[in-house]
Amino acid sequence: MLENFFWSSSPGVQLQHGEHDPFLVLLSLAVCWIASSQALRHAAFARLATKPQLRCWSIAGGSLALGIGIWAMHFIGMLAYSLHETVQYDLLRTVISILPGIAASAVALTLLSRNEISPKQLMIGGLIVGVGIATMHYSGMAAMRMSSPHKYSPFWFAVSLIVGVALATLALWVRFGLNRSSIKHDTLRKTLAALIMGGAIAGMHYIAMLALRVTADHSSHGIAASNDKLILALTIALITLAIGGLIAQANGLIHYRTRWQKVDMNEARLSALVNMAADGIICIDNRGLVTDYNPAAEAIFGWTAEEVLGQNVKMLMPSALSGQHDHYLDRHETGQRNAQPPLKNKISEVLGQNKQGALVPLRLALSQAEARGQRIYVGLLTDLTDRKKTEHQLHIAATVFDHSYEGMVVLDANRKVVDINPAFERMSGLSRKIAKNKEFISLFIHDDEDSRWHEIWTQIGRNGHWQGACTMRHDAHTHQISLTAVRDEQQRLHHYIAVCYQRIDIPLTVSI
Repeated sequence: MLENFFWSSSPGVQLQHGEHDPFLVLLSLAVCWIASSQALRHAAFARLATKPQLRCWSIAGGSLALGIGIWAMHFIGMLAYSLHETVQYDLLRTVISILPGIAASAVALTLLSRNEISPKQLMIGGLIVGVGIATMHYSGMAAMRMSSPHKYSPFWFAVSLIVGVALATLALWVRFGLNRSSIKHDTLRKTLAALIMGGAIAGMHYIAMLALRVTADHSSHGIAASNDKLILALTIALITLAIGGLIAQANGLIHYRTRWQKVDMNEARLSALVNMAADGIICIDNRGLVTDYNPAAEAIFGWTAEEVLGQNVKMLMPSALSGQHDHYLDRHETGQRNAQPPLKNKISEVLGQNKQGALVPLRLALSQAEARGQRIYVGLLTDLTDRKKTEHQLHIAATVFDHSYEGMVVLDANRKVVDINPAFERMSGLSRKIAKNKEFISLFIHDDEDSRWHEIWTQIGRNGHWQGACTMRHDAHTHQISLTAVRDEQQRLHHYIAVCYQRIDIPLTVSI
């Protein structure tokens, strides 16, 4: 069998020497380069795929496009080689020879779709791809039908395999190598990668053609029409490029649809977050017109989105402040045109005005962003009305705490002193700093009265309150103590409040 495949020199046997058509050679290279470019694009699609199905489709579609492209390059390259006799091709074998090229392309694209590749993977992948392309080449050559027998030089056959594996390894490495190179321009890197990869694939074919040996024993000396070769080559090239283009277009549309779905989902998610936000969110353009206005902002100002969108944001400000807004916005826009730093989470307290004309205290976090080339300003508004009321109530409570004549003590849930007021400082003789973290009962004389305090805490736990007399350790004076337990919304003990005042015993006088 090997005798029918490998050629050995015999005395008196003459060999035919063929010639390559330069135009068809260039056409085969162009087809290979375009197919390589499409393969790299499919590999990029596979890397960016958000779903396993899309990744598989990208690799499968790219393998088909690249495999047909490699086969077309080989077939056009074979048409470019002219022998002095008519050459025909077995249709079934010619079609079957596409399969090894598609399989080799699948391995190549699987590796190219990765972000990184190890040296071991590169060597194994190069071996498989190189052998696959060589199999496609020699199975395609087996489809040739000539009156003269054709065989292959063992030396050049071995060289073609070695070079094929080496060039396939280079074709796989080139994308990763160029990505790590100093070439910054992305289009230039992609173009160079396609040229090198296409040249590597085509190089294997033309080196393998050096192994072809055709004897001249039974040559019919008929010359195939060059016009037929040209038409056939152009037809194959156009069909190959059309198939590759259709596959690339379908792949691109699928990925575009997937990206559109992702963008649509992100927009829906963002819309849900904005609409469900507890704080008001208002966006304006560089003219001060409201472009976004969420439900929380409606609750703050009383204006609906239909009433506010497209209107100037000054309608939400007191008249004393709205007159300054245009000047501030114009000044900031001028600064942006002069490359000043952008606004980023500038926080301030401002006054808004609701639909009823009432002033609303607000916390404003202001930032700017770019949306489709246009500058927008995003304001995050927190209604401070309840907080201001709480602060006012706390101020009143603090005033009462500090100025009350009765001594007041705040205890934590472990009955340790958190704070005392000035009146209790005078009663206990302790400063706030010293009193903090002391056990409350340590401030009183309680010899052999541990059981009494146990009963006191039990009564407070049961009734929430206790009142009675205790002797202060500091001066041995008896004081009236009122202890109250404070609980949170879940009725869990949070802290205690103790109110102390000195009991004054009024002497009983008897008039006679």
